[in-house]
Amino acid sequence: MTSERPAVKMPGAVSLSDREIPPGHGQQVCSGTGKIMVSGSGSMVLPGGIINPQVPIRNIKMKFAVLIGLIQVGEVSNRDIVETVLNLLVGGEFDLEQNFIIAAAESLGCIVELLEHCDVTCQAEVWSMFTAILRKSVRNLQTSTEVGLIEQLLLKMSSVDDMIADLLVDMLGVLASYSITVKELKLLFSMLRGDRELWPRHAVKLLSVLNQMPQRHGPDTFFNFPGRSAAAIALPPIAKWPYQNGFTLNTWFRMDPLNNINVDKDKPYLYW
Repeated sequence: MTSERPAVKMPGAVSLSDREIPPGHGQQVCSGTGKIMVSGSGSMVLPGGIINPQVPIRNIKMKFAVLIGLIQVGEVSNRDIVETVLNLLVGGEFDLEQNFIIAAAESLGCIVELLEHCDVTCQAEVWSMFTAILRKSVRNLQTSTEVGLIEQLLLKMSSVDDMIADLLVDMLGVLASYSITVKELKLLFSMLRGDRELWPRHAVKLLSVLNQMPQRHGPDTFFNFPGRSAAAIALPPIAKWPYQNGFTLNTWFRMDPLNNINVDKDKPYLYW
């Protein structure tokens, strides 16, 4: 269920994800608490919770900070929160079949912080959809691993209710079956340590994460080529062929499609 509130619109108001940056505006600073300070350009949020179109929103963290501000003043519904979060996550209009690749890794930490200001229903909707996104793409799993999402979720476990804990455990199982660091594994075990013969909160649920860790659907060792700069295996120059004192590399190549629509039409190229 989602809570619905009538939307308040003012002339010139635009959505968070579609804002363009006007040149020549003052400097902005956003804090981790969602409070926004603007110098030289007026207030970021107008009366009624509307975004001031005269104030530029420069990066993904600023956009999430503005959304937190709107949540705090109660001028945004759960459905709007979920849609905006998913759109910001993929850098466009979210679609579970066509556009589900995480565009900005730093948005993951912003989502964790933002959901602290949302009710349980809204949190459940976002985490359920995010788990589905993780299952659909190895790129999303890799991005989540790079920003240490497992550690962030483990640190939240003690403060969430049972429904959210179940969703986080499911997500942790998906992430841990892909990759988990020694530091994250130690943190997981520390959360299973009892105190005065009592289990910590949600500790029993976390046992299922250990059960899912060995259930890998892929190789234990792999190279990831996400399409960014320097995403390649660099070999030393080969002066002559055949190379006598060389090495042998045997590998499979797995394509992770950008969407499920053109997967049969894509023609990948392998440069050797």
